[in-house]
Amino acid sequence: MADWLWRGLELQLLWALLALGGALLVPGAGPRLGDRLGLGPGRLRPAGLALGLVGFIALSNGLHRAIVALGGLEGTALAELERLVREASARDAALALLVIGLAPALGEELLFRGFLLRWLASRVRGPAAVLGSAALFGAAHLEPVHAAAAFVLGLYLGTLGWRAGSVRAPMLCHAANNTLAVLGARGLVPQPGPAGDPWLAGLALAVAAACLALASGLLQPRPPPADPDRGPDEGHSSGTDRR
Repeated sequence: MADWLWRGLELQLLWALLALGGALLVPGAGPRLGDRLGLGPGRLRPAGLALGLVGFIALSNGLHRAIVALGGLEGTALAELERLVREASARDAALALLVIGLAPALGEELLFRGFLLRWLASRVRGPAAVLGSAALFGAAHLEPVHAAAAFVLGLYLGTLGWRAGSVRAPMLCHAANNTLAVLGARGLVPQPGPAGDPWLAGLALAVAAACLALASGLLQPRPPPADPDRGPDEGHSSGTDRR
């Protein structure tokens, strides 16, 4: 278990380094490093951030229930990961919180919703960039069931991050959801109803869609574009002659 977790941590470090390298070397995704990675505070209001977080947790839960209901979980990497976390020692479980719960919120988000989403958006329209980054995110998970679930989750995170104009919201959602997944596998977070209940799966997916739609409407107004012909103090006179 510990060896697998350390390999996972190395992979997340690799994703983060790829994101940083791409942001430093590839032109066209923004004038500054922070712009190219989407590290700014963004436009999402606190209520929108809360809705986005609830929606993402609901989406992850609904997808898991749907996979179980369709009989697609057995024999997959997701099932093996749940088993390993459930049977891990206390030390390894603590390490799993870092590697599974927190590290992907840094490595994967910096690469897929940070650099790649913005690089794609500099070449295609925003929705196509979200779709492309989600497809790459899904492909990175290799196994068909895991890849399909990651693709849908990537669409949600990409939409939220693109609308917010920042990778911070996807990072928070990813960290909270994965941490809850680890705690749930350890039996520390109760799961309502049977894991494979299709009605609960449908309800969770509907909640996710509603939360994303509502969160997308709770945005701060965009700042007015800078006028290159206006000096920094023009238009802001207090009525005092400062000559």
